[in-house]
Amino acid sequence: MPKMKPFALLAALFLFTALSAPGTAGAAGFNQFNIFGDSTLDTGYFAFTTSGTSSFDIPMQTALHNGLTGGFAGDGVMNTTMLADKFGLSATPADAPGGGTNYANGGATTVVNHESMVPDNVCTLSQIEIYLAKVHGVANPNALYLIKSGDNDVTFVLSQGTLWQSEHPTYLSDGAQDLAVKVASLQAAGARTIVVRNSYDSALFAGPGGFITSSSATAAYAVSYSTGVAEWTDLVAQGVRFIPADNDSLFKYVVQHPGRFGFTSDSVQAINAPFADPHVTACFDILSPAQQRDYLFIDGVHLTTAGQTIEADYTYSLLIAPSEISLLAESVVQGGWARAATIQSQMDASEQHRGPCGFNAWTSAGVYSLQVNHATGFTGDSGTPFGGTVGIDYQLSSGLIVGAAFTTDSQATGFSTGGHFNQVEEAPSLYAAYRSGAVWGNAVATYDSFQDRIERSVPLGVFTDQNNASTTGQSFALALRGGYDLNFGKITTGPVMGLVMQEVRVDGFTENGTTGVTALSFDGQTRESFVSQLGWRVSADLGRLRPFVEASWNHECAGKDRTVTAWLTSSTVAPSYTMDAVPMVSDWATSSLGAYYTLNPRVILRGAASAMYINPQMITCGGEFGINVSF
Repeated sequence: MPKMKPFALLAALFLFTALSAPGTAGAAGFNQFNIFGDSTLDTGYFAFTTSGTSSFDIPMQTALHNGLTGGFAGDGVMNTTMLADKFGLSATPADAPGGGTNYANGGATTVVNHESMVPDNVCTLSQIEIYLAKVHGVANPNALYLIKSGDNDVTFVLSQGTLWQSEHPTYLSDGAQDLAVKVASLQAAGARTIVVRNSYDSALFAGPGGFITSSSATAAYAVSYSTGVAEWTDLVAQGVRFIPADNDSLFKYVVQHPGRFGFTSDSVQAINAPFADPHVTACFDILSPAQQRDYLFIDGVHLTTAGQTIEADYTYSLLIAPSEISLLAESVVQGGWARAATIQSQMDASEQHRGPCGFNAWTSAGVYSLQVNHATGFTGDSGTPFGGTVGIDYQLSSGLIVGAAFTTDSQATGFSTGGHFNQVEEAPSLYAAYRSGAVWGNAVATYDSFQDRIERSVPLGVFTDQNNASTTGQSFALALRGGYDLNFGKITTGPVMGLVMQEVRVDGFTENGTTGVTALSFDGQTRESFVSQLGWRVSADLGRLRPFVEASWNHECAGKDRTVTAWLTSSTVAPSYTMDAVPMVSDWATSSLGAYYTLNPRVILRGAASAMYINPQMITCGGEFGINVSF
């Protein structure tokens, strides 16, 4: 048996380096949903706690007896419940038996207000304090946090006389500042994903055609809008990293284009809601299924199930969009691994035969099935990449093989949440291979240019918004591979080790959408990959046929904590926000099975099938066929 002590030492060092490198936990999505604010989020707080007034508590008990939940959608479903369901979570009221994580309660103002519409409600600042006390000052970093506050403060100020308003000119701005400070403390305690909505008063005050026309409504809307702007501005000033949800632009579009959402020009107006008594009746009201579907408002303030669905869908789209777009870079990385394996396999073929001129030319084509999975609620993708590579190489008198190759491939990949992207790549490569006895090695260096056309679908109730964009990018890759062959008669076997290093850069882009409301701009993104490979291969010399099998263990040493940054296109005052990219596992196995066939002394055919294993976030398998000609 050939001696292999030097190689064994090198392989042992390589294995130690790969397996001792820190792995990524892989974001498991959200594991909790914490909610703070007012009735637009409340799923039934007062079903378990007195409001402080019998005029509210008695109807509430009647509503509960009639099968309602106490949430402010009547017999419909709250947007917070819908959003929780999308991520496999709960929006149970915090005061429910056994506990819950929805602290929002109807009538809540941002700051303590002793003239509240519901005497015993808990203001938003206190809700956050209660949560932080409950968790002993350590917020759940893997939770989703949703905040909506300020509407009841605006209602309170507008209900006061001009004298009071002149004596308290900074009441609303002070509240916005206090909210920002409190949310900053929530972030400092560990909260990472915080959504802050502005108001949908653009729809509430709208008249015929979806436009605000009366002077009183215009003045009230101006106060509401400026309060929302102040909240976002103060949050930015406090260093809070949050996701701005632009309900203002969303529902402005809804009331101006009601037919797209299943409404009429009359049924979207708040004054035409089935119940006219505002603010408190929504949690008591029983509507027909048709009313929950065909009207936007229940009582002139709170949304029907149809409206709640639009709101939940919109917020959901903001949460999943960055990781969805991160899949553009991930598909390039997967393609880089496949491309390197193709060129490396043809170097093996070129080594097996060489013509009198010292040149070999080859081509190979393949097709694969690729599926990327994500945590509950987040976007994965699936597609069938296919492509081909041509190459030519020459063997120097020293035995060194040098060559060049060109790869082009294409894929149409569907997002699991709707929409797709088409990606086309063109990649020139330089490669080299050398063998000295039983020791062999090769290297492939590649520059890849790619183009993406993206269609991102965003359901908004019964309507689906389509956002389109195009972008380009580049990647740089270096693949190293080596091994040691042990010969046992017609059987050749031995260890194989390799490194595949890639850096993928996707250029930033801005979407164009049907509504312009859900369209986003995305900053450029970078995906770095450094994969170590350690495996074993076996082949048999059966005359013209040379079957082989290879299996390897792969370890990703880079690509951790990657993020994607997005911007709303619907608002000029909303800050950018950043979310985690789709996570990838650190370790997985791959295998390939195939054969070389010597058609004649100058032509070798190669066919192979390969697959990935032990990787819950990625499923891939495929095959390729190539021909290598010496001359």
